[in-house]
Amino acid sequence: MGRPSFAEATEGQVKDFIINMETVFNQSLWGDEGFSAILSMKSLPEILKIIARDTSPPLWNIFEHFAFRFFGTQEIVIRGLSLSFFLLAVFFTYKIAAYLYNKKTGLFAALLTLFNPFFFTYAFEGRMYSILALGVTASMYYFLRYFNDEEVGQSTKFGYVFFGLWALYSHHFSFFAFFVQGIWFLYELILGKRKRAKKMIKLFIFIGLGYLPWLIPLYNQTKMVGGGFWLGTPTTKDLSNMFTDYLAKGIKSPLKIPVLDIEVIDVALLLVIIMLVVRNWFRGIKKSIFFLMWFLLPIVATWVISQKFQSIFFNRYLLYTIPGAMLLLASNKRGVASYILIILTLLTFASIDYQYFTHPAKLPFREMANFVKETQKEGDYLINWYTNGTHHIWETKYYGIPAPIYVPEGSGALPYFVGTALMDNNDIVREIPGGAERVGVVTSGPVEKIEVPGHIQGASKEFNGLKYILYIKSSEKTPLRR
Repeated sequence: MGRPSFAEATEGQVKDFIINMETVFNQSLWGDEGFSAILSMKSLPEILKIIARDTSPPLWNIFEHFAFRFFGTQEIVIRGLSLSFFLLAVFFTYKIAAYLYNKKTGLFAALLTLFNPFFFTYAFEGRMYSILALGVTASMYYFLRYFNDEEVGQSTKFGYVFFGLWALYSHHFSFFAFFVQGIWFLYELILGKRKRAKKMIKLFIFIGLGYLPWLIPLYNQTKMVGGGFWLGTPTTKDLSNMFTDYLAKGIKSPLKIPVLDIEVIDVALLLVIIMLVVRNWFRGIKKSIFFLMWFLLPIVATWVISQKFQSIFFNRYLLYTIPGAMLLLASNKRGVASYILIILTLLTFASIDYQYFTHPAKLPFREMANFVKETQKEGDYLINWYTNGTHHIWETKYYGIPAPIYVPEGSGALPYFVGTALMDNNDIVREIPGGAERVGVVTSGPVEKIEVPGHIQGASKEFNGLKYILYIKSSEKTPLRR
């Protein structure tokens, strides 16, 4: 064969660059993503049995299970699945705005949701967050259609029940979205469309019947979390931060405006605040109130509950409120000024997202795992060092270097983590086997806190905050082989 042409060679280089370029789309998995992936590799009966003893419903893992069967278990498959649900959530945001206002408002609402920094990060997260956002947003769409259509069609009723169950089987925090709908339902029942509201009770019953199979797992999961979970009691600052993160500052971007030396995320938040101030709040005020409730009530409710009971306040659990906020920004505009503000906001959002997408920040477990496999000797014993409430057992399992969590005798029990239900007796060790000549330690914490009884520290290698340290039983410090 002859030498490839310049065009062919260039095309090949571009393809190699795209495949090998590290982005958030192909970056290494982190802990909870690794747990979900390992669980989804099991059979459907096993998935249901195990996740019933964990903290979440099973819908994400069911979809991920079938994605693995058809496309493989690579990171890009996991993130592609999440991205698909994310884009569908954006689509239903468009549908809501186009239905209540017009297609132009729908387009702006969709773009603001698509590029919202916090929402954007979870477009690529291998967990249930984007599938939850899809379920809630679609449920809101059909809920609004139910009370605003001249005649309620069967497709609207079916869509509401279907996506209501979709949301409930995605994450327990979807209950707070139903709390919003419940308040609006009571308003319609008392002061609005009473006959239609009464007929909607049937749809609530259908959703309740569809959720019956998960009531016992829900009860057991609630008891487990109530017995001790890792979240602390949120402060008023945490509440304020969640609002600003959801509105504009969801990615802590280092980007700054040249000359002015102002961070882009601060500019984005300022633009959002100005849009909310200049918005025409009194035009179609019922719609504005509904969007406000969608955005505010789940956040405030979980914060209040967390003050008196087990803390459940955590930002990614409530990201489905973001479309409600973006619908507020896109609607009830005041002339040219509002359009300019929206365009400027989209530009700041897009620049923040691009910086995030091209600069992945997750620990490079794939790189570390390849190194460990290259340097590992027969008989090496690997452990995960538990530090500051963090372990990496799921990442090491996913990347083929299984290492139990080392918890020395007298250290007490580990708190209840996501994924605890998937652990077996071999996943936690209290002592190092006596015959282990070399112990490889995986940690993202400080090396000086590691103590491996009967072993001294040998060579180590760091991977952007992730460390692999070799401990040798004898006094001889053997370097790592490459």
